Amino acid sequence: MTYAVLKYARLRSTPLSLYSLGTAEGTMARTLSEFSGGQILSLSCSPNPENHKSFMAYGEPAHAEFFIGPFHRLTKEALGSDQRLAKFTQGFDLILEDTTFQMYSPNRMKQIEFVTQHLKEGGIFVFVEKFRAADEGDYQRREYQKDYGFKARYFPQDEIDRKRIAVLGTMFNNEATLEEMARAVNAQFKHYVMTWNSGNFCSLAASNSKENLDLYVSQMPDPAIPHEYVYETGIFSASMIVRTGVAV
Repeated sequence: MTYAVLKYARLRSTPLSLYSLGTAEGTMARTLSEFSGGQILSLSCSPNPENHKSFMAYGEPAHAEFFIGPFHRLTKEALGSDQRLAKFTQGFDLILEDTTFQMYSPNRMKQIEFVTQHLKEGGIFVFVEKFRAADEGDYQRREYQKDYGFKARYFPQDEIDRKRIAVLGTMFNNEATLEEMARAVNAQFKHYVMTWNSGNFCSLAASNSKENLDLYVSQMPDPAIPHEYVYETGIFSASMIVRTGVAV
């Protein structure tokens, strides 16, 4: 996904503005701004001051900004009142929501509507989220697969258990189903596509410009996801382009 954003930005004659909401210390956005030499102007946000401290750890990043606060506090008025952020008042070419909405509420309709006010006409909204399954048994089996078939290779069991207790309960209560997400996305966008699926996680991209969305998706390499982790292959409509994964 990040590589696709970089390639997509390099095809443009003007810098691409990127809003990465709720993605901790903004490492991805900051790196893209630096690596692109300013072709990507980015804004990250987080309600945790320690994330801003990490963002600034090696000096003020070139072409990258940070807003200390939750995404729902970042209004157009807040952008306009901050000299550093005023350059983003015209909106963003690409917005990334990476497992952020699910930390606040399951109301995707209102969340997407609020953030879309910052998207330029023809801009692209990318979502990476964990979704509830239609069958709770399916959901739990995918969780076991993730915890014992994947995470156990890299993390001790007590660390996996601590995260489940400290974080995953809150996430579960605020997760939406793919069908609910489809309705929320469809209320704002004419075109949307699933680009990735692994277990209970999916990534979606949406835009009112089919040309821009097709160009962005065309820059993505095929995701290397083993078949046994891919469950969703065509959620929104029969006419969708779906790129859910290839075997490794």
